[in-house]
Amino acid sequence: MSNSNQAQATATWKAYGVGAVPSLAKNPLDFFLNSQRERGDLVPLNLGVAQLLLVHHPDHVRYVLQDNWRNFSKGSMWIAIRKLVGNGLLASEGDYWLRQRRLMQLAFHRQQLADLTTTITDSIDLMLKDWKTASEARQPVEMAHAMSEVTMQIIVRAMFGTGIDRDETRAMVDAFTKALRLMNVRMWTFFLPDFIPLPGDGEFRAVMEQIDRVVYRFIADRRANPSPSGDLLGMLLDMQDQDTGERMTDQQVRDEVFTVFMAGHETSATVMAWVWYLLWQHPEVERRLHRELDEVLGGRVPTFADVPRLTYSRMIIEETMRLYPPAWLIPRTVVADDTIGGHPVKAGTTVLISPYVVHRHPDFWDDAERFDPERFHPERAIPRQAYVPFGEGPRLCIGNNFAIMEMQLILAMAAQAYHTSLKPGIQIQPTTMPVLRPNQDLLMTLYPRTASASGRAWMLQSEEETVAVVDRDRKA
Repeated sequence: MSNSNQAQATATWKAYGVGAVPSLAKNPLDFFLNSQRERGDLVPLNLGVAQLLLVHHPDHVRYVLQDNWRNFSKGSMWIAIRKLVGNGLLASEGDYWLRQRRLMQLAFHRQQLADLTTTITDSIDLMLKDWKTASEARQPVEMAHAMSEVTMQIIVRAMFGTGIDRDETRAMVDAFTKALRLMNVRMWTFFLPDFIPLPGDGEFRAVMEQIDRVVYRFIADRRANPSPSGDLLGMLLDMQDQDTGERMTDQQVRDEVFTVFMAGHETSATVMAWVWYLLWQHPEVERRLHRELDEVLGGRVPTFADVPRLTYSRMIIEETMRLYPPAWLIPRTVVADDTIGGHPVKAGTTVLISPYVVHRHPDFWDDAERFDPERFHPERAIPRQAYVPFGEGPRLCIGNNFAIMEMQLILAMAAQAYHTSLKPGIQIQPTTMPVLRPNQDLLMTLYPRTASASGRAWMLQSEEETVAVVDRDRKA
């Protein structure tokens, strides 16, 4: 870049100082959105002890995550995440990451996804039995927790088989949710030395010990009693490096188990919580979804072969992830001096990419705050780096296809059986902790739609009467 161009680029570089910290801490999402609207696509933030760069334009996202990805490491913000997932695929780097990525790829092969379909639908069926009890008693269901429980049930069964009961699964949900909340404190204070104690550090260690006991118990049991169960834990224990023949240690297996838990449980659960909220807000979308489910499934349990036919359900999920991407922030650290969008960036700078902002960029999304699943019609093209709910480039989430399939099956089975109605008076906003969760309970009343073939739901009233009740609740 010429000196004149560099001077022009520097002149448009509108940096924030430490005075911006209160606004960032109070509402990170608004801060990031306003930074793009008011200061452009590249916004420096000087915290004194740390230099940050907010990257908002899809072209710059592509450069950081794909074109020159090797120069952007996970960095210091990931220290807190490593306290949870260790050196698993989500947090590892370099040759070790590449080795683990090649090994783990087998766990998400298409045939493995097909084999897991029954595990997923059986877990959803257990949830629907609970929903039937709640529906008959007219007791609302808290959707965010219900989605956390069912996705944890799915991932636990996929990982360990059927050797863990529902009470232990529920305890894992509560412990993992608490661990994420406590980890968030450390993630946002990444510039502080680790030896400085912070509120919640002791509680975090206790929660991690609780989860570790369960995971290491299963690893020890499986090593002592190997069986051809076909679950993910068995695959992890059997995996061998093609070059060395080495297998994973207990610690490595534990780290990958935690990585799958984090990537395959909390993110999917959060997206599904938002799906129910958006369907409640948009009855026309819900009615079209019901028509697709009736036409494709007709009351039966979906199979792996049905998933590609549930086109509109996928469109709903993808549009939900555009508006409420669970991984709302992607941090990277500059390894060597670089240039992004004509601006020089020093080594050590923390680059922050917010899919929440990228998915609303006015150059790529019309009326970006509007919920419109048609944006993701198969015949419409989406600029790839303008939509990054699973990241991008070589570190694209390895479990993205599993997550989409899991969410389609949850949506298909639950929406086929029930209308959902948000309790009046509840106002929902997104909050960062660190995934993009609703800020309060999503209490929803369940109204059965039809008598399904497997008897999961019973008709309490006609379809027209149910729709009328749900619409009445929407207006309340």
